[in-house]
Amino acid sequence: MTRPTKHPTTGVYRIRKVVPKELRPIIGSAERIISLRTKDPTEAAKRAPAALRKIEHEFAAARAALGPARRLTHREVVALCGALYRETVAHWEDDPGAPEGWELFAEQLYAELERDAATDQPIGPSAADLTDAQRLARQHGIAADADSIRRIARALYGTKLKAAETLRRRAEGDYSPDAHVATFPPIVVPEASVAPIPPITPSAERKAVPLTSETLLEAWAAEATPSAATAKKYRGTFRSLARILGFDDVQRITADDVVRFKEARLAEGKDVGTVADDVIAAGTVFKWATKNRKVAGNPFAGMAPKVKRRGPASRDPYSDDDAKRILTAARLETGALRWLPWLLCFTGARLGELAELRRGDVRQEAGVMILDIRPTEARAGKNETMQRMIPLHPELIAEGFLRYVTELPADPLGPLFPSIVASKDGTRTTNAQAEHGRWMRDVVGIKDPKKAPAHSWRHRMEDELRKARVSHEAQDAITGRFNPRNAGAGYGKGFRGMPDEVLKDLARVPSPVPPSEG
Repeated sequence: MTRPTKHPTTGVYRIRKVVPKELRPIIGSAERIISLRTKDPTEAAKRAPAALRKIEHEFAAARAALGPARRLTHREVVALCGALYRETVAHWEDDPGAPEGWELFAEQLYAELERDAATDQPIGPSAADLTDAQRLARQHGIAADADSIRRIARALYGTKLKAAETLRRRAEGDYSPDAHVATFPPIVVPEASVAPIPPITPSAERKAVPLTSETLLEAWAAEATPSAATAKKYRGTFRSLARILGFDDVQRITADDVVRFKEARLAEGKDVGTVADDVIAAGTVFKWATKNRKVAGNPFAGMAPKVKRRGPASRDPYSDDDAKRILTAARLETGALRWLPWLLCFTGARLGELAELRRGDVRQEAGVMILDIRPTEARAGKNETMQRMIPLHPELIAEGFLRYVTELPADPLGPLFPSIVASKDGTRTTNAQAEHGRWMRDVVGIKDPKKAPAHSWRHRMEDELRKARVSHEAQDAITGRFNPRNAGAGYGKGFRGMPDEVLKDLARVPSPVPPSEG
């Protein structure tokens, strides 16, 4: 049996085990070392078996991940997403921060996809997304083929939206049972049970040994496995901490030091949002360090400055001239390019929401024609904030949209836009973004980097609703956003279930183009 050995500098006992050569590409090192976090040989001997079991478990998962790559079933992909969902929610739900942050996170996911659509690059999961998906599979001992990795990466998009919805509710004080967690099946790959390492009580001996930010971050990253971008960001935060505080021993940091750090960063000209991100990043690492008995407490908890406003929008809205130019050009098109721009203009919906609609989602409710953007098997990734019934603006009906719908094949489950080729997974969002982005750039000629092909319509709709003095709740029912100011939205049916009432407000949004002469 491998015996505990002392660290030559600190005297802290640890378990060391050579990683088999074939597993090193998965484990990431030639030797696996776990600190036993004690200088007492008797205590180290007690903790060693659990550490060894953990290492053997990691090796077993790595061996399984090195097996023949295979195609994962849809159920297996969803199960892996569930593992990430549970990990994400567990990590943040005790102290989720401001609800606005999670709404913004969801919005950024959509904006990121639309930025891709505005370029000439192939649309699909990024290299970082694919790396995260592969890491997730390997962590659970699964050797997935390239197509399965791509499917995991795409599915994680919906998983992150679900996590954002849950954590937004937690941030609002809603800790009712999680409705999403039951939707994920368990991972069926056999896994050895790993007993937790017994808790370690901080000692004066350990505190006498400085714990540098680099050492702490390495230990945190070994367990948290952050993306390369996140690891780089966190290293920058801790470098700023050491520079401003004048020392690099994380065990010495107090709440007063955190205040000093915030004040110094603001004095350097950093905006409040950046400083809040720094504090949240440091707090994330300290939360882990506290649970793992590396520090006595988390001085960053609850210390992030409140971000009262988001600052300038990441994308500009379309101007009246832009809107007129786009909608006029769309009149010369057919199929999706004929109607997606008009729907984006008069619904404020996301391109992905529209691209996945079925013929039967255009129907009558409460005496008005609507787009039904509510849960279906194909739209399982939508969170409850985004689910709604959007009434059709009179301009859409006058323009002939309903004639287009009636001319489609009668199957209510058929796609609303069959001209958009479905991807291998059956969804149309990716190809819709690519086609729409190319059209906006090459045909309409709008190449302003501050304007996203589809998302700038949402910014425009928000402004038009403001100018029409539409209530916050009705705005949210149209655009599918979460509004923390609307505390009463959870009572009664709400405007999301009253499309006839919402239409009264939506109809006040004017058309940027004159009626068609045809």
